[in-house]
Amino acid sequence: MNTDDNGGLFACRPILRAECVARSIEYYVHCLGFRLGWAWSDQKQRFLERGEAGDPTFALVGRGQVQLMLSQQSQGAPGMWLHLDVHTAEQVNALHEEWAQKGARIVEPPLSRPWGMVEMRVQDLDSHVLRVSAPARQTADAGVSG
Repeated sequence: MNTDDNGGLFACRPILRAECVARSIEYYVHCLGFRLGWAWSDQKQRFLERGEAGDPTFALVGRGQVQLMLSQQSQGAPGMWLHLDVHTAEQVNALHEEWAQKGARIVEPPLSRPWGMVEMRVQDLDSHVLRVSAPARQTADAGVSG
């Protein structure tokens, strides 16, 4: 693939405003199963070592191919919506079960939508909404016109 076809763009990492990055990291890691990539401290003017005490003010968290940046009291506004794709309705249901057991803020459980998707909504500590979606299960004759 020629990388010039897309102007060199190859990834997108939304930056979400967080009231407290440390609390947001805790929520994303322990409730939503994300992993901490790195955390920056403005006070120390450097990246924090794993497990190091300190107040992170910017961080990267990720799960699978999804990466989000968290910025303390800057770069955006509370309440952003993010659309996260999974392959199957079963995966939406499994995430719902996992997240509900860990105390995530489920705004809406998985529902079949008229537009052919199964979707659920989860909210983080700063009112950002993760809309998780997959195609609804297809029937054997789906897409066949008569």
